[in-house]
Amino acid sequence: MKKDMMALLSLIDESTHSIETQSDPKLSAIFTNFNQKKDYQLQKALIDLKSEINIYQLNNGYRTPKFLTRIVLDISSVTSVNESFGMTAFFSNLWFGK
Repeated sequence: MKKDMMALLSLIDESTHSIETQSDPKLSAIFTNFNQKKDYQLQKALIDLKSEINIYQLNNGYRTPKFLTRIVLDISSVTSVNESFGMTAFFSNLWFGK
């Protein structure tokens, strides 16, 4: 899981510095916002990044760099794993009365 998160953050970092991102002010702003938030609330920053990328793709008729789709899919994968651990912990506390 930690390996997946590190791979995702590396992909985001590479994408932040790509030519496609640097040449599009809206796309650049999306990654700038993420980089400002990630040190404080990484999970929320990832979810916000996913939402902003989805809106960006929709507004551009899905004619966007392919790395955006990879980022969205990887965020979904990483956050769903984290959410399932949280739900398991929550329900185990209910079940065992802790």
